[in-house]
Amino acid sequence: MLQILLIEDELIITKDLQVSLQKNQFARLDAARNYETAMALFLKNDYDLVISDINLKTDMDGIAIIEKFSEVKVIPVVYLTAYSDADIVERAKKTMPFAYILKPFNLNQLKLTINLALLNFKKHQDNLEPSDENAALVKTLTKREKEILVVLASGKLSKEIAATLNISVLTVEKHKQNIRKKLNLVTIGELINFALTSRLYVLSD
Repeated sequence: MLQILLIEDELIITKDLQVSLQKNQFARLDAARNYETAMALFLKNDYDLVISDINLKTDMDGIAIIEKFSEVKVIPVVYLTAYSDADIVERAKKTMPFAYILKPFNLNQLKLTINLALLNFKKHQDNLEPSDENAALVKTLTKREKEILVVLASGKLSKEIAATLNISVLTVEKHKQNIRKKLNLVTIGELINFALTSRLYVLSD
């Protein structure tokens, strides 16, 4: 189960995410509404990922808090925001986020974004450069196949992939079979390596 720190000042969103992500043991969430609580939790616990709203009604916004976190340790960050303002995005980029999600979002979108952030963080850690050959092959995949590949690369089994994307295990298996055929790959290890050396930042057709 993933251990996630959520920085969010809206109590309803916090409670909803804590309950929703706990289902099927996807993740356990600790929550903070301000910098002091967030930093105390960050220093005390070993989190896999941080989800932070950018627009907090406190002295420090989410970007400023993540800047402080990065002085201690760099971990995957997913920013939540209701805005796509260019200045905000530029500020956020400097803190090396590994994924964004715009409000409003649904649970499946968030789960997929979390998996994408973990994948992008691993690429960064391992200093993996995208392969031009793989980039061309990615274009042969459907949106759903890309989504499955992202979740698969984070180490999830078919049952967990199905729960994350809210589809059946049989559907996952059919898509995995199609992915293997299109990419001419056989093992799970080969598929994961492909995902790590491909441009899967934007999940679109």
